[in-house]
This record gives sequence, structure tokens and C-alpha cells, in this order.
Amino acid sequence: MNTTITKRIHLNPQSKGSLGKSFESEFRTAWLDYHGITWNGSDLDDRHHSFADRHPDQVQSYTLGNDDDSKSTLLGLFRSVARSDAPVHVIDCRAQADGLIVQALDSLQLLESLASQGIRFTLFLFPSEDTESMNNLLELFYFAGDRVDYVIVHNPAKVRTNLFRKSNIEAELKKFGAKEITLPVVTTITLLAIKRAEAKAGRKLSFAEVATPGTAHLELMLAGEMQWAMQQMFRQYDTIADLLVPSEQMPAVEPQPEPAAKPARSK
Repeated sequence: MNTTITKRIHLNPQSKGSLGKSFESEFRTAWLDYHGITWNGSDLDDRHHSFADRHPDQVQSYTLGNDDDSKSTLLGLFRSVARSDAPVHVIDCRAQADGLIVQALDSLQLLESLASQGIRFTLFLFPSEDTESMNNLLELFYFAGDRVDYVIVHNPAKVRTNLFRKSNIEAELKKFGAKEITLPVVTTITLLAIKRAEAKAGRKLSFAEVATPGTAHLELMLAGEMQWAMQQMFRQYDTIADLLVPSEQMPAVEPQPEPAAKPARSK
């Protein structure tokens, strides 16, 4: 018997770093906020905690230790998620945490236990040009199978030779209803300006903050690029909303014109 989905857990568990996982999470949480969808989160990147720093009121930090410690930590995390009233829980993982997470999900039978409570996972998978990383993606798929939903995130700024396209794993994931999004390429100038703005503010800044006109975090042209990037992502999230939120939380989306071209940068 199918159980109605009342809550979504977003998880990006891949082993390889520098794929844009935290970058994408920022756009996704901004989209949830834009539609007024309540969410909370967990930061499993115990080396940086950038996600928690950007959203201190919504995100709790966790430190993963050895196998037993990690199992206890993750059990506590998911018990907290199950008790929460928020319909969406976003987890940002550090690199190389995938093995600990999969082991805990498997040994504690968390996918089945949470599913019985109407809680379903959405895994965000990032194809790369690294064979080892692609094997890791395949292992995650073999473990989770049809017990979760999948969003494939393409990052052209990080991946130039895409081993995923036309591969067997792409075909298999699509059979399971996987959907795809593509991250916008934001210029290095703007990304460095965000880091400088964070240093000046003495804290991490969410993408929504730096893109908001009149905040003075970024000069107008750079804020315009972040607004453009958010528009690109929001349109894509709207099309895959059924994998991001429970059906009762589906946002009413008005048809939108095609987004404008990326703002030109003066020389």
C-alpha cells in the first residue's frame, strides 16, 4: 500500500567534493523561501559548516565521527526530522561522508522506517568526469533503488567531459523517474565578490541576501548576475517541484516567459 508523502528529505551524499553541492543547495533553499515553504536543515560538513552559517535559524550542525558515532548521530538527526512539522528537510553533506550515511541508512533501515511515516528521500546526484566518482554515483543508485527519488544536477562550470550522458546509469535513473537540472555558470568575479562581502559582514551570506537589490553586499551588476542565476534555477525547480515537496505543498506556478539572457558585463 502506498503511503501519502507528507515530508521530503533532500540529501546530496556523494563522495567527491567540489561538484557544486552546497552551491546548488543555496538556490534550492532560496526557492523554498520564495514559495513560502517551511523547511529546516542539517549541515553534515563538519569541516566548514557553511550551510549552517548561512541559515543559523533553520540549520543544525552535526559532526560525523567513526562508524558507531555516525550511526548514533544520524539516528538522532532523522528522529528529529520525523518529529518536526516542517514539510521539507535539507541535508548538506561533506565529501567522503557517503559511506557513513549509507551504512547508517542500511543498518538502521531508515528508508523503510521513514517511508512508513510518509517521509521520502530525494537524492541529488552530481555527474562528473571522474570515473571513481561516477562509480560512487552508481553505488548510491544500487543501494537506494526505487525507495527514493532522484534529481540529477549538471554543473557545466565543474564538469566538461560528461560521462553521464548516454550512459547506462542515465538510462536506469530515468526509468526510476529521475529528473535533471543544470546549474548556471556564475562568473568568478561575482563569486569572489560574495566572499569579500562575507568577510566584511563577518558571516556567511545566503544567495537570496546577496541577490536582493539595495542590500549593498554586491555592486549592482554583480547582484544582477545572482538574480539572473536564481531566475534560471527557480524555473527549473518549478518543473520538478513534485520531487522537492509533498503534494500538499506544491506551489502554484504561473507560466513564465523564457528567462532573459545573462546580463552583459561591461569591459
